[in-house]
Amino acid sequence: MKGFIVSDYSERFPEGIKQLAAWLNEGKLKCEENIIEGLQNAPDAFIGLFRGENLGKQLVKVAEPFL
Repeated sequence: MKGFIVSDYSERFPEGIKQLAAWLNEGKLKCEENIIEGLQNAPDAFIGLFRGENLGKQLVKVAEPFL
C-alpha cells in the first residue's frame, strides 16, 4: 500500500481541473451543499461539521447575493 499527498501531483492540477470541469458540465459530478440561514446559526453549522450533519459543502447564508 502506498499513500500520497495531493501536492505530489501539483504539475497535473491544470489537467485535473479541466477534466473535473468537463465532468461537472456533463452532469457526471454533482455538488452537494448544506445551507444554513443566518449568521446567528454559524456556530451550530460549524459544530455540525464535526458531527457529520452536513452533506457536501457547508455554507452559512448571511445575506441575499447582489446581482
